[in-house]
Amino acid sequence: MIKLCLITLFLLASVPSFAATDSMVQAKDLQNRKALTITDVKIHEIETVEALPMFLPTLNPIGDVIMVIDSLLALGQKIWPIIEQGRPVVTTKLAPAVSVIPNIEGTNVVLNQMENWSLPKMVSYRISFNNALDMEVIGFTYTIFYQYNGTYNSKGRYITNLKVQASNIYASWGSNFDASSELIGISNVGTLQDPLASAIIQVSYVAKGVFNQNSGARSFYVDGAGNISPIND
Repeated sequence: MIKLCLITLFLLASVPSFAATDSMVQAKDLQNRKALTITDVKIHEIETVEALPMFLPTLNPIGDVIMVIDSLLALGQKIWPIIEQGRPVVTTKLAPAVSVIPNIEGTNVVLNQMENWSLPKMVSYRISFNNALDMEVIGFTYTIFYQYNGTYNSKGRYITNLKVQASNIYASWGSNFDASSELIGISNVGTLQDPLASAIIQVSYVAKGVFNQNSGARSFYVDGAGNISPIND
């Protein structure tokens, strides 16, 4: 009889312990879900990244004619990846760089006769995908760089070596992402006699957390006078 009473008391004492353990497991699962779910995206300009791998500017860009308007043409590659499966895309080829130059027959002749190019201009942005605990789940820095002020026969201001490159990449466990850049359009915002080349490029991304994903894009305006600004903040 005494033995039966002791067993009963032991079982009754164990019930709260089991309940407490179950509550702790549920709380931990909720905390993990909050930590691995993307709830917010933040983008802000940061101090320019000075050392970019594979930044090899050239005034003789390689690539196809990808866009033409009456007075301008764009050489290069219309869309190029900057991150694939969470890793930066590094290439020794210069094809991804875009140039916006005069639309004159004999492209190579035009390039060889252009002058007054500026030093490379660079602007860097940090994009952070944060979780419900306001911690960064995925993050990377992308830098837009190009040269401007190029002239042809002492007229116009043109663009060369326009490119986007990624660096300082971070992804937590179970997360992955891709990003690419695309030339959206070119235009002459000057006059026919004194052209001012401009271009719009777009940085697109898809970030995947364990429980959800987030996609988006940001566009930038650049021109041959050295102006650069986001256009969809």
